[in-house]
Amino acid sequence: MNAKLKRAAVALALALALVPGTAFAADGAAADQAGLSQGSMLVSLSASSAAEDAAAASKERAERLSGMYDKLHKVVTEKVEKAFYTIPYDRADIDAIGNQARSGHTICCPSYSCAYADAVMDGTVRDHSYYVCSSCRWPDWGGGNSSFRNAGYGTPQLREAYDQISQGRPVVIHVGGVSGEHWIALIGYQNAADPDNLTLSNFTALDPWDGAQINAGSKYRLYGDGCQHISSR
Repeated sequence: MNAKLKRAAVALALALALVPGTAFAADGAAADQAGLSQGSMLVSLSASSAAEDAAAASKERAERLSGMYDKLHKVVTEKVEKAFYTIPYDRADIDAIGNQARSGHTICCPSYSCAYADAVMDGTVRDHSYYVCSSCRWPDWGGGNSSFRNAGYGTPQLREAYDQISQGRPVVIHVGGVSGEHWIALIGYQNAADPDNLTLSNFTALDPWDGAQINAGSKYRLYGDGCQHISSR
């Protein structure tokens, strides 16, 4: 019994105890009326107390549900952030660098890819010729003027690409397509709920052929040599 109910019960007992026995004998109706009045007060207080208890329980339940929702929202948000990400970049930078189709430099996909990747990484815009397209020796990529680094074919290679991109560092990767070998710049990932089980279709890329942003797996496949470049800066 809560405090209000206890106080009401005591008050009723005292009221009944203070009515003299002769009064009950002389005016039983009045005594009955007094008792009914006190009983009604007790019932009213009891109902009020029950309503307060119900309101408190409802508030506690709402707070508990709100806390559970906040935790669930945080978990879902973290999962989404891990599964979808594209490094922000300025499209005007990519357009300023140009592309193979426009320039006619059909063998310069590696250097265009590196130029795109630098522009995405920190806004540095250079002509693709800076990266020496015919020799595959690219300043600031692959550990500095190295031809490439082998990250392991397939799963290890794509896991490293995921890790690099999540840190804001694009990956220039060797792929194959209908026209033979090619290089593209991976700049994001999608539906990557399991970073240890990825395909090229989980990655967003800039294609140096025309400068378009594409799903890498929609046009290309891994070349098969584990070859990729990451910035040494």
